[in-house]
Amino acid sequence: MIAPRVAAHVQIDAIRRLCEREGGFATVLAKGDRTAGDILIIYRERGGLPSLLRRALRWDGPPTWTEIERQTFENEQELNNSLAQRRHIDGDLWLIELDVPDAERFIAIMGEFV
Repeated sequence: MIAPRVAAHVQIDAIRRLCEREGGFATVLAKGDRTAGDILIIYRERGGLPSLLRRALRWDGPPTWTEIERQTFENEQELNNSLAQRRHIDGDLWLIELDVPDAERFIAIMGEFV
């Protein structure tokens, strides 16, 4: 039996609130499907280079958050082009950008709650 899944918009709200609680800043860049949209997180550690984080499905348990890309973008336009391409492929995709004080710690905390 498949376990019930928390709606995407509820997960986004939880991520945003958790980020703010931990002293960070969160911005929803694009809204996807409210119920089943996938979530892509663009995070920066105090204004540094962006990394991309996405939920990874597992066979042996619930999904986990996995860094899919740590990439140096030449400029913000290159990042925006990459994100636009991902949204073009998956119109249901949520994009949320986080600026957090300690990215590794935040991802560990987020994995426990979201």
